[in-house]
Amino acid sequence: MLNSMKSSTQKLCDLLNTEQLDRYLFRSQPTTTELSQVFGGQVLSQSLDCAIKTVARERLMHSMHAYFLRPGDIHAPIIYEVDPIRDGGTFTTRRVVAKQHGKAIFNTAISFNLYEEGFEHQVAMPDLPPPESLPTDAQQAALEKQADPAFKHLPRADSFDAFDRRTYGSLPSVAQKDAKPVQGFWFKTKDPLAEDQIIHQVILAYASDFRLMNTAMLPHGITFNHPHLQAASLDHALWIHRPIKADDWIYYDLEGPSACGGRGLNFGRFFNRQGQLIASSAQEGLMRIRQNNK
Repeated sequence: MLNSMKSSTQKLCDLLNTEQLDRYLFRSQPTTTELSQVFGGQVLSQSLDCAIKTVARERLMHSMHAYFLRPGDIHAPIIYEVDPIRDGGTFTTRRVVAKQHGKAIFNTAISFNLYEEGFEHQVAMPDLPPPESLPTDAQQAALEKQADPAFKHLPRADSFDAFDRRTYGSLPSVAQKDAKPVQGFWFKTKDPLAEDQIIHQVILAYASDFRLMNTAMLPHGITFNHPHLQAASLDHALWIHRPIKADDWIYYDLEGPSACGGRGLNFGRFFNRQGQLIASSAQEGLMRIRQNNK
């Protein structure tokens, strides 16, 4: 009963807050999702949460490089083992391995540092309409369904409905042959978060996996709904440049510059409402059509 009274944002925060079993050993609980396996953003953000709990609080994550090794089982807890590789004067490094059923499903190296002043420049934010002028993705999906009864919205990685998302352009569920490999959307949590930068970084890591991989699919007229598509995230990188407010509007600008050899490459840039580039991401994903329906 108490859990049902929690906001959607708080339920997500509870999921991402891992249980510390020992100094460098952590566990997450199973979660209900529309997906058939654990969402990659969940493992990214939980790994970051584990690593953060072994690092001095004044040090914040600035880069994360990860590999997805096996599909995650949504019915089983995930065990996270943290390796304290280095504690330096300015930088701290942690390696995290996520395991289920005795096998590694994911590993990552995460670097933390103390904030310091230095050179600054950035690319410009795209010229966009404000998020308030756009329909929510749920509203847009309802309109698409009304126009085309065969329309199928993608399964929701946001299992708690914790985010308000508003797409600039067509939803990625709408396959358009020869579309450019670019897309973007505004997002923020539906409820306020604590001031601590740590939770904002963890939430951003979760959201960094939204729609990133399917950007390279757009020119080929396929989506995750394709019955013979075999797709999986292979690796993921995230860099945080500036302070984050995940409970205020962020624009995720996505580009898929290459598809080759059964893989698609995708890049993302996060801009805050003021036009500052606050973070960047990259991901390569498996992207192939199964032969003979196998």
